[in-house]
Amino acid sequence: MSSKSVTIALLPSEPSQARAEVSWGGKKLEVETSANISLAHGIEPWVYPAALVGMKRGMPVLTDEPVDSAVLKGVEKAQSLLDSWYGDMRPVQVHADPSTVADPADGRGVGCFFSGGLDSFYSAIKHSDTITHVIFVHGFDITLDNEKLYLETVTAMRRAAADLGKPLIEVRTNLRHLQFLSGVDWTRAAHGAVLAHVGLLLSEHLHTVIVPSSFSGTDVDPCGSHPDLDPLWSSSAVRFEHDGIEATRPQKAAGVAHSPSALDNLHVCWTNYGTDYNCGKCEKCVRTMINLRIAGALNRCPVLPDEIPIDVIGRTRFDQGAKQFAQENLDALRASDIDDPALEEALEKAMNPSAMKQVELSIHTALRNAQLVATALVAKSSRKVGQLVGRG
Repeated sequence: MSSKSVTIALLPSEPSQARAEVSWGGKKLEVETSANISLAHGIEPWVYPAALVGMKRGMPVLTDEPVDSAVLKGVEKAQSLLDSWYGDMRPVQVHADPSTVADPADGRGVGCFFSGGLDSFYSAIKHSDTITHVIFVHGFDITLDNEKLYLETVTAMRRAAADLGKPLIEVRTNLRHLQFLSGVDWTRAAHGAVLAHVGLLLSEHLHTVIVPSSFSGTDVDPCGSHPDLDPLWSSSAVRFEHDGIEATRPQKAAGVAHSPSALDNLHVCWTNYGTDYNCGKCEKCVRTMINLRIAGALNRCPVLPDEIPIDVIGRTRFDQGAKQFAQENLDALRASDIDDPALEEALEKAMNPSAMKQVELSIHTALRNAQLVATALVAKSSRKVGQLVGRG
């Protein structure tokens, strides 16, 4: 292992498992991804995440395995795009012999990533005549140690997939630990590459994988999953499509409002570190509640509160992405026949806080995050105690 390079070494794996050791700067991590179906065992799914580590650390990527020539071209183009966006991620060399991949077997299908959020339900319903599988990943939005929330969510996703008439591919991975330990930012850079890791592992079953978009419009700001970036993670066997930029979140809510399955199983919460399915108070929960209110569907969504907490909007610090979503909601609210001046005023003030209000919001957000982390730690400790008691 060279401390001046990022090295990928494949490890022995079961048919439904893929394992590799990634080393860099004197550190190493054994990464494992498993699924309820067979996985590909080539090097290709590991190249893109490792390349991000190399870019962040300024280290070339090394592997003894031959790499699909399409992946080598893709990683070069993806690095060039990331370099044009950010000043702290420079392209690095991927040292590997190019290979030509044999033509995949016929009969493969089309997958769609399916976290249970508004974006994924929109894409899954929109492409229901085309997609053959939906893909749920444990280890991205839900941490691996949060078994309670995982079981509740995957049970809901199984119901939703059955309603859609699609098999649910269930994946579990600790790949996000690699990005965390190496300092690669999830939102800015890693999101699409780790989704590509999963998609490439499914090459025996899928020829195309749809990545639901988080943002709308033709001029999407740089981020880890982006309409210009996601297709670059493709290989000779699997093509990635970024989907849904034509629709704002209120439009996506209108698109799923007719689906009882979507409303019954919607899972959007990401700020809550505890075990609630949806906390109903974080920015993402509240924004989705407003989306559904405008679409006339909030009172038919049992997994979110019926009442929008106006006071929470005023206490929430909006980043640039959240401001975009708030503006979409404000525009849609004004264009609708809903008369709710209190909600309209709250959205306006949240997007344009005074300097003093920004300081107050920063303090409140920090305290709220500390409270959530403490809740998560207590929940985690309780789970560990329960496991120990169970063993006794």
